[in-house]
Amino acid sequence: MCGIFGAASSSHVHKDLIEGLSKLEYRGYDSAGLTLISKSNKIKRLRCTGKVVALKKLLATNNLMGNCGIAHTRWATHGVPNLKNSHPHNYGGFSIVHNGIIENFEEIKTFLSKKSHKFSSDTDSEVIAHLLEYFSKKHSKLSDILLNTFKKLKGSFALGIVYEKDPDKIIVASNGSPLLIGMGKNANYISSDINALISKTKKYISLDDNEFGIITKDKIELFNVKGKRIKRSASVTKQNTNAISKNGYKHFMQKEIFEQKDIITRVIKDKLGTSKILPNIFGPKSDSMLKSIKHVHFVACGTSYNASLVAKYWIEEVSDIMCTAEIASEYRYRTINVPKDTLFVAISQSGETADTIYSLKKAKQSKYRSILSICNVAESTITRLSDYSYLMQAGPEVSVASTKAFTSQLIALLLLATTLSRASDSKLESKIINQIKSLPRILSKTFELEKKMQLIAKQFKNKNHTLFLGRGASYPIALEAALKLKEISYIHAEGYAAGELKHGPLALVDKNMPVVGLMPDNNLVTQVLSNLAEVKARQGLVYIFTNKKMKLKKNDKTNIISMPACGHYIAPLVYVIPMQLLSYYVAINKKTNIDQPRNLAKSVTVE
Repeated sequence: MCGIFGAASSSHVHKDLIEGLSKLEYRGYDSAGLTLISKSNKIKRLRCTGKVVALKKLLATNNLMGNCGIAHTRWATHGVPNLKNSHPHNYGGFSIVHNGIIENFEEIKTFLSKKSHKFSSDTDSEVIAHLLEYFSKKHSKLSDILLNTFKKLKGSFALGIVYEKDPDKIIVASNGSPLLIGMGKNANYISSDINALISKTKKYISLDDNEFGIITKDKIELFNVKGKRIKRSASVTKQNTNAISKNGYKHFMQKEIFEQKDIITRVIKDKLGTSKILPNIFGPKSDSMLKSIKHVHFVACGTSYNASLVAKYWIEEVSDIMCTAEIASEYRYRTINVPKDTLFVAISQSGETADTIYSLKKAKQSKYRSILSICNVAESTITRLSDYSYLMQAGPEVSVASTKAFTSQLIALLLLATTLSRASDSKLESKIINQIKSLPRILSKTFELEKKMQLIAKQFKNKNHTLFLGRGASYPIALEAALKLKEISYIHAEGYAAGELKHGPLALVDKNMPVVGLMPDNNLVTQVLSNLAEVKARQGLVYIFTNKKMKLKKNDKTNIISMPACGHYIAPLVYVIPMQLLSYYVAINKKTNIDQPRNLAKSVTVE
């Protein structure tokens, strides 16, 4: 949540700050602001509510310039989205931008208020600027000011700081929230996300927890919390700038939905042999490690959690391994029993999801056999903390509502399930591989349903509630379908295991309630039909997505959407596509902000 960008350069940086923020806006778009150090070494700040484009217009009318500056785009946590709560926050000679949450801010605020400090916002972040000013009265050395300030802060933070007495420097610090330093020519940059750096430089350094840095246009110094200097070599990102453009599509979500076939085609080329998965795709010697696994604990949030539920069905079907799938925000706070030879699997698109990171750190203190991450960002915290990692290589996902990351996670998890199946059934691998290799052809046919989804979406425009039903591995797809519709169209939607309909949700069904059934032609199709008959008896609006040949009675108003035939294991990847398209076109009809839905942000880096 929230985006930080900063630059120290031999040239003016105001345009760089705006450009950087525009690439971070999917992380927060309640307000935006920047601070520049002027030629007279004074802090000059601009802030606005709303999006970065408003800040850009404000900057054009104020003619602010400087060679050193920090900027922020906000997703509100403490304090409503208004001007006084916008970042940067200033006090005395300091200006700060902050991602994360300061858990003891009330305590600090009370302490400093007694020292005559006057606060102007409702945020937790503002206390950081006040603490810096407080310690600057007690210490003349910058490092002492910083160390004493950081010692007082409890919680998570990524910080960018400028100080009038050191006008050519940006100070950075990290604890539980990501921050990167980009290394440019006659300039250095800071960013909470690699996407904002790659147009400037591909070389970067990651700040780890309990570290801070002092950056100028030609120098980077890193320190630990004891003030000891740290040496760290730079990494080079493989991401490119073309990946974060719309390429002619109306929205990033639309583009990302249609990228899925190409991503899966690339996985087939890079990860699969003729009839087997290529060796060690989850990391060096991972095949050997996976042979010893008897249990799997999945931990994830949101869409990634739904992917883990599908994986649980797959793994327990194809092996003797027991699985649990847990929401990260629950896992991190409860007692966990870890059987011998258990694999911990963290799933996150960004690799910076706070609850998942904290859960992974908890897992590292437990008796897991190994820790595996499935992630889309090589430079992420989750990837760095894991013993093994699978990089989805889906390219940056900009739309807040995840689409291509979900199917990329599913294909990774199907490969994991297949690898784990070897001890139970040596012949199953080639069968699953053949199904995966059929996916590009089947998805081409699935995308032909786009016009059908456009027509159906019009029927949802004025609905207030929707139910999605599935059984087996289709149940998590029903959950994901409901999540997508909620996220971008603001229609209340729920996903249910179809057999649960009569245990409560049926009370909601009437002639105004669309009920969507996901019904691959498998051994559960009869049961789902029976459940949907209960809906039709209550005059509910029924939509069935199926590849089963069905004949309807003359007056039956059930909507049948014919799906292409597909293998049992790949059905979740096929059936989620029309659900994504349906949500997208419902949102088009409702004229919502599709890529940046209200109250949500892409990378949830706070608890």
